[in-house]
Amino acid sequence: MDFAQRFVKAAEELRLTGAQLYRDGIVTNEQVLSKVKKGCQRPTKKSIDLLCLKYGVSPVWIYDGVGAFFTDMNKNLGFKINTGETKPFYKMGFDSCLDNNGQLISSGHEISVIFPNMQDIDFWCINYDNSLLPVISPGNIIALKKLNAWKDYIPGGFICVFVTKQFKILRKVSVRQDDEQCISVIQMDDGKAEESKIPKDFILSVYQVVGNYSSL
Repeated sequence: MDFAQRFVKAAEELRLTGAQLYRDGIVTNEQVLSKVKKGCQRPTKKSIDLLCLKYGVSPVWIYDGVGAFFTDMNKNLGFKINTGETKPFYKMGFDSCLDNNGQLISSGHEISVIFPNMQDIDFWCINYDNSLLPVISPGNIIALKKLNAWKDYIPGGFICVFVTKQFKILRKVSVRQDDEQCISVIQMDDGKAEESKIPKDFILSVYQVVGNYSSL
């Protein structure tokens, strides 16, 4: 297996499509991954480096096939492995580790960790959404806890992951909630706060962000 095949394997393991790689700015168009799979094209160094940076894939593994698939984020973040009461940490985004009903998917790339002073959670994952810059940046590690009574009340100011059949998004709940049928949320657009509404009937589950840690 050469570096091009390992690039494809990394994308497949992370359940990344050509369209997702293109949206992430990792490849120049949606067909690149398909062409690499067929052996018609080789991934560029820039594409490999961006994939490794964004998704925590080890560049040594990509280029040389040596070592672990993922970089050792545990040492960088102070995770303690398999001690005490552990929670799963998914080395991927919430859109990959939650299915379309908002249930956790066992991907094989989660590890059990204990994080200091952060136990009342369901899981950790990496945020790749940029809708709440600069509060939560792409690449940050976030801790999520499922809200079971969100239809009744979500306190204003909470940052949540909203799961619908069409999308999974990170938004801050607006303090103003003047519509019982919808949830008013805030996102950042070019540095400006924009308010929008999500109909409650569209939402399948809501996870509150109860912890945020920069991986940089």
